Amino acid sequence: MSLRDLIKTDGLRFVNPNEFSEPVVYFKRNGFSRPINAHIERMSVTILGEDGDHVVPMFEVHVHNNSSTGISSTELNRGGDSLEFAVVAGGEVSRRTILKVLGHDEGMMVLECR
Repeated sequence: MSLRDLIKTDGLRFVNPNEFSEPVVYFKRNGFSRPINAHIERMSVTILGEDGDHVVPMFEVHVHNNSSTGISSTELNRGGDSLEFAVVAGGEVSRRTILKVLGHDEGMMVLECR
């Protein structure tokens, strides 16, 4: 098995819901959607403004770089596609826009959602 094959296999293990991930729904800009699994790191950032500081939720979402079990880097539309997941683990679900690709390789993509 090549290193590339190992990276792809490890990516799939990481988004296993029995391990690190949870179910989410991927929405493409054209309205098509599909369920996938993702590992979500929930955090917040403070934005400084003239009228005071604002705390904004930010999510780092790890998905399998694959168009059938995750999201392929070639199909992603940043700013147009979104993910639906719980903002607080186990809480109410909402849809968040995919703004950036923070990193990717053959197995995984790390996305920034807000």
